[in-house]
Amino acid sequence: MAMALKADVVQACKCAGTEKPIDLVHLSRLTMGDKELELDVLKMFLAQIPNYIDMIKSAETSDQIYIASHTIKGAASNVGAFNLSDMARNAEESGVFDLSGIIAEMGSIAEYVSMLSKEA
Repeated sequence: MAMALKADVVQACKCAGTEKPIDLVHLSRLTMGDKELELDVLKMFLAQIPNYIDMIKSAETSDQIYIASHTIKGAASNVGAFNLSDMARNAEESGVFDLSGIIAEMGSIAEYVSMLSKEA
């Protein structure tokens, strides 16, 4: 899908309240359509969420904030959790975490993956 068209679809979904916390099309491309592998990747990501939260909460210096946000940004982007990735990028650039927003987004991801697991 062309980038401009994809951005339009993403924006339309945000406006309509139908946006999902994981871009499954992105994840499917990375896993070559292997649904079992998609779930395994998402479950591994979920298993790391407590570590990410600990990293955020314990980050005191600008270097620690950068490392935590950069780590989360990359991991989230890899699985298609682009909202979380954007939030981490903002923290990386500003040096300040939106802790409640990030935790809420991680919760949305966990709920979504749980729903996907039940459907599988």
